[in-house]
Amino acid sequence: MRIDGSAVILSLLIFFGYLAIASAVDLTGTWESKYNFSGIEEVMTANIQQAGENLTGTFDVQSSTVDKYSGVIFGRINEDAIKAYYLSVVKREGKDPLVMITFTDGRIADQNTINGIYYVLTKNYKCLDCGSQDSDMSFLSAPYKATRI
Repeated sequence: MRIDGSAVILSLLIFFGYLAIASAVDLTGTWESKYNFSGIEEVMTANIQQAGENLTGTFDVQSSTVDKYSGVIFGRINEDAIKAYYLSVVKREGKDPLVMITFTDGRIADQNTINGIYYVLTKNYKCLDCGSQDSDMSFLSAPYKATRI
């Protein structure tokens, strides 16, 4: 089987052109995600700063059923792959605090869109200040789409 040299060259140009565009995207800015978190509709607004491959920032989440909560973001970008952690402690009136760690594994679709999967670990503490190890843990994951706003 003979491979046409111009087809190979065109394929390589498209591939490397895509990598150059993906790695040239600066994620600094405000991003919004709407998703269903364990049966609850939530909207996250994230303010991200990018310095080289490092990502940092803050986020706020407005939920349809619980109080607004917020936290910090830290992660890395490698070409079009984004790996980031979101950390928050949710103080709930009349209930134990909830520590949430979210890991996102995403890809840059274009300069204004990120698609991926989020993985959330929650830990319900009976007492944050007393050193107790009494807690309940849960885990869930789902796809997400973030859009620059």
